[in-house]
Amino acid sequence: MKERIKNKTVFILTPEEYFMLKEVLIDEDKDKALKFVRDVLGKKVKEIEKIGCVPVFEAIYKPGQKDEFKNKP
Repeated sequence: MKERIKNKTVFILTPEEYFMLKEVLIDEDKDKALKFVRDVLGKKVKEIEKIGCVPVFEAIYKPGQKDEFKNKP
């Protein structure tokens, strides 16, 4: 997985997420900050880490990888 992550990662925030972050920064509320990191940034990190289609000749391909995506709605 490490080889798939680039030197820099950019998170795109929706206007709602942006204002949530501003609120956390202004209020300095630790609970809201944790909730923002877990719910907003955590979701975005999981999306980055998700493996998509990978040709069999790629180094990160694992046998049976395609089976994870079979029969998904």
